Amino acid sequence: MSMDDSTLHIAFEASPSLQQSIEQFIDGMLAAPRRCHLEELDALVVPFVDEVLSVFFKGPLEAAKAKGPSARLILGAMKVINRSADSLIGRLMKNTTVDEQLALARYFCNLRRYQGGKLYVAYPLSPAMAEKACLVFQASLQGEEDMAGLLDVLQAINDGAITHFMDNSVACLTLGRVNRALVSAARVTICKATASATHKGLPGMEASARKAVVHYFDQMLIRFDDG
Repeated sequence: MSMDDSTLHIAFEASPSLQQSIEQFIDGMLAAPRRCHLEELDALVVPFVDEVLSVFFKGPLEAAKAKGPSARLILGAMKVINRSADSLIGRLMKNTTVDEQLALARYFCNLRRYQGGKLYVAYPLSPAMAEKACLVFQASLQGEEDMAGLLDVLQAINDGAITHFMDNSVACLTLGRVNRALVSAARVTICKATASATHKGLPGMEASARKAVVHYFDQMLIRFDDG
């Protein structure tokens, strides 16, 4: 992926079922913004989290055909995150107000990007991190691996996912003291799990498996036609 002046995103193509859930929730809110759309929201949030986790954890492992301790560590991190996310979703989403649902509809609109007739879930990288990702990924794919740089980039990608997929969605909700504490604790757990998966799982792979992981994430670097 070469650099140019447009914004570089981390993006994945939504599955047909996830695309349908996203569009049904957004379209429903736009059509009737003062009506409760909890059913449509419930049908979206759990599959959305499942797909995000699959893309960021299971997908790279399958691309690398990774097995052994590294694969078990990464899949273990995915399970930890899934449990934390499911617990939060069950507690936070079931009582959302109409105003909170409107905020969540705007949130999903911001994540939704189209290209080539396909719906992508995407978030932007900062210009500095975009440039670093391009350079580090291309070097790795050409056999000039910079492990420290690679770990920095993948950690930044993970941090971006936490910010855009967790923090920005929770920011749509009005939380009391107890729920704020639960969110904070879950975030710490998720950050530790993702860091462990990256900084312990990746170095433990064979070089060919790491190269496959780099190729996988390099394919997620996308510039959209509208910037």
